[in-house]
Amino acid sequence: MKSLTKILAGLSLATALSFITSTALAEIAIVTHPATKEIGLSSNHIAEIYLGKVKTFKNGTRIKPVDQAKGSPLRIKFYKAVMKKSENEINRYWSKRKYSGKGKPPVSIHGNQAVKEYIANNPGAIGYVEGKFLDSSVKVVLIIP
Repeated sequence: MKSLTKILAGLSLATALSFITSTALAEIAIVTHPATKEIGLSSNHIAEIYLGKVKTFKNGTRIKPVDQAKGSPLRIKFYKAVMKKSENEINRYWSKRKYSGKGKPPVSIHGNQAVKEYIANNPGAIGYVEGKFLDSSVKVVLIIP
């Protein structure tokens, strides 16, 4: 009976650790160039940046938003969580803006590592990556669970 209890306790612990790990991996980290002075940006402010409504940081640095590749699960999750819109709705929004000459959509870069490297090497850049890709080469300004 004691060994069954130990087995069940071990399975419970393994399940809990698995949940915690998968939750951490599922996070979206909004990151900027490490020299960016901004801290603690809200999801509404991030949405305004990605809609082209906010073009500079408080210190005057021009913002360079970076998107994940079209159709990527992370991009879809980001749009739903932060923008409160689908990828198709955002694509239509940018089509209208481009046609009317009111702006261009964020640059799309394929993959978390490539996005992180672009941001680390371009002052003013802002983007999003999966939480597991975080390191000191970028500065975190918001975590979306």
